[in-house]
Amino acid sequence: MKRRTAELSAEDLQALARSSSESLRIKAALHPRTPLATLLSLATDEAINVRRALARRTGAPREVLAQLVRDASRAVRCVVAAHPGCDEPLRRLLWTDGDGNVRAIARHAAAIPHHFSEDLARIARNEPVPAPVLAEFAELGSQARCAVASHRECPRDWLERFRHDADADVRLIAETRMGLSLDTLRAFAQHRLASYRATAAASLPWDDARMPELLADRNERVLLALLRRPDFPAAFYAQITDSPPPAVRLLLATHEALDAAHLQGLLRDPLVDVRRRLARRRALSAEHFEVLASDGDTRVKLELVKRPECPEACLRQWSRAPSETLRRAVFAHPGVTPDILAAASALRDNHEEIAKHPRTPEPILVQLADSTSAFVRGAVAQNPSTTERMLSQLARDPDSYVRLQVGRNERCPLPLLLDLEHDPDFVVRRHIVWRADCPLDILERRAADENAHVRYAVADHPRATAAVLSVLARDGAMFVSSRAKERLSGS
Repeated sequence: MKRRTAELSAEDLQALARSSSESLRIKAALHPRTPLATLLSLATDEAINVRRALARRTGAPREVLAQLVRDASRAVRCVVAAHPGCDEPLRRLLWTDGDGNVRAIARHAAAIPHHFSEDLARIARNEPVPAPVLAEFAELGSQARCAVASHRECPRDWLERFRHDADADVRLIAETRMGLSLDTLRAFAQHRLASYRATAAASLPWDDARMPELLADRNERVLLALLRRPDFPAAFYAQITDSPPPAVRLLLATHEALDAAHLQGLLRDPLVDVRRRLARRRALSAEHFEVLASDGDTRVKLELVKRPECPEACLRQWSRAPSETLRRAVFAHPGVTPDILAAASALRDNHEEIAKHPRTPEPILVQLADSTSAFVRGAVAQNPSTTERMLSQLARDPDSYVRLQVGRNERCPLPLLLDLEHDPDFVVRRHIVWRADCPLDILERRAADENAHVRYAVADHPRATAAVLSVLARDGAMFVSSRAKERLSGS
């Protein structure tokens, strides 16, 4: 069989190419001796599989690839994009194809030259480009033709030509650029392509006879074009379908004038992002707040707790919720009260957040100051509401983390700072030096600290005097002396 196939003449191959059998035409497309004229005729075959086989052909002539690169089928163009026989002029068409899959395959097969991608980006950004560059891209793929048709320097005769382009998006851009009459918009409203109906939806007057058809349209693109118009009449919400696509529901949730029926449906929407957007609405009635507050998704409650008018009852309930993120949001709310914080302290996981909250009642802070967790005790130590008596207790804590938090507290009294200045842990001593209000006498003493990192903190302190810096400029640690010299030189 292989021998007989190899011995096929040009006439036999032409006969196979004209056969009614798709498999025989594929055989002709793949045969190494098929004449060029026969291959070119197969490039227009009605069967996609024949054209795909031709695009996969090893050593396919450039003339054939040049014809297939403009094929109507994405599947054929994808095969051409991966063909090793494509030269740069053909790849330019594929790099700017209207289909993302074709572009991705073409870019994987061969990298796009930097100047080419820069020119395309400048055209897409509507920046000035030389006329020859614009003319070159006007002959490339539909992505490039769309960019050229949208460009401010696109000549009117090009737009006239683009009105008859094979790609619907190019035609639509050209039609829009040339100005659409009312009759054209009405014709667009009945067009089979959603992009045309969306153009009509964005421009037709609200009282036009075609508007009810557009309002009843179930296509996402058309409905979004209608709802994005700033003058959308509130009376028309009732004409929008009861079950619009997800993107439309997301947009509807942001409309403050939305009718009650749609709003009620969105409150129970299966998409959590829709309910979250409802929770972020500027105006939210108490009834709707209550419905959203009972939502099973924590993300909806997180949006509600950000609202200044969030009721105290909700804050109290959510302060002991299983979600740590929700509890933290409650503690950050400006309306949280000492009573809520005291009640929330019953949950051990809340202790650190409550210990650092400035509104936490003193009895709760006293309890938390004896916590077994060093992080909780440290949170009490950094709380601005912690009393001096508790700070004195925490300054003697066995954990250095707690002691350094005492040293960081803005309300830490001077006697405690003087004690912590001699702490055995250099990290605590360094935090004392890092204080913006660190006393000068402490800086002078810490300039002779045994730890170089503490001495560097002194050299870096804005209040360090020239005398202190002069001493540190002769320090044995190079990074300390270098910093002191920089400060002395004013840098």
